Amino acid sequence: MVAKESKDRSNDMNVPEQTSEIISLYDVLNKKILYISPPLPGHRRIDMEEIIKNPSIIREKLYPEDADRLFQLFESPSSSPCEMDYQIKGEERWLRTTFIPITDPSGNVLKVLNFTREITYWRKRGQYAEKTNQMNLCSQIAAGFAHEIRNPLTTIKGFLQLMYQDKSDIYQQMIIQETERIESIINEFLMLAQPYPGQDFILINVKDIVGDIFLTINPQASESNIKVFMTGGKNLPSVNGSPEQIKQALLNLIKNAIQAMPLGGTLYISVAKVDEGVSIMIKDEGTGISPKKLSRLGIPFYSNKEEGAGLGIMISRQIIKNHQGTVTFESEIGKGTIVEVILPSADVSDLQEN
Repeated sequence: MVAKESKDRSNDMNVPEQTSEIISLYDVLNKKILYISPPLPGHRRIDMEEIIKNPSIIREKLYPEDADRLFQLFESPSSSPCEMDYQIKGEERWLRTTFIPITDPSGNVLKVLNFTREITYWRKRGQYAEKTNQMNLCSQIAAGFAHEIRNPLTTIKGFLQLMYQDKSDIYQQMIIQETERIESIINEFLMLAQPYPGQDFILINVKDIVGDIFLTINPQASESNIKVFMTGGKNLPSVNGSPEQIKQALLNLIKNAIQAMPLGGTLYISVAKVDEGVSIMIKDEGTGISPKKLSRLGIPFYSNKEEGAGLGIMISRQIIKNHQGTVTFESEIGKGTIVEVILPSADVSDLQEN
């Protein structure tokens, strides 16, 4: 429905002052905002009077591509109603603006009436459902793929090891190494298809696991001109879980951090006690990840690297989820990325199981 311009313009500002949405009225011909209603809770840091005087303030709060599109919808509006979803820069909040053109009898758009509301909850809910469906589908594919290939691959690997026993032959050893790499990828698929049973969990010291990882990755990091610093907290609670799986999850995340610093840098790994249990923080000085790419991490077969199947982060998240833990990412282009893994202490896990 397209609204028609009334001859009586005294009602241009006659808009309800209390509403669940932000309402604005834009004059297309004069390229200026005529009205903005009082903000929603959480929007009060925005000065509405200042926006009316200087609409470019809005640009500062949005990502460039979203700001360009939003302003285009204001300044060159469609003759029919439309909507746009966009994210507040540096925040997880999402807004949706509905544009309703107000036309003259000839169909020319004179003004645009806009309704803006927050959709963060629905956006996250939709993303969660999508990721859940993707994970389930990937697990089904993984189960069939891995079981069909693993048995013949084991046979091939066995005969190769019997045939190629000359450790000095680089090409022979490369064939065996690449076969082992395929086997490793198949095992990763199996981790998705067969979550580790909780009844087989044992009490573990996360600091010891991180210490083992430190010894494993330090030579590789040194070759890449990366210094690794590890700090461990005192009086850390035990965690209920699988040492092998937690080590795999953390190793995937740490390897990603190393690969994010092709020119070298510093990698910080810390283990600390938090209210929820134990926190493992991985901080790199790499290239960083854009907000758009950051929101897609963990999606099956999506990788932030030129080479990669996009399984590492997804597997790490699944393992930590199986341990009732969480994985969060923070990143800034040119400054690096921080990954935090939180695992509940053993007594918290026991309470949740019961």
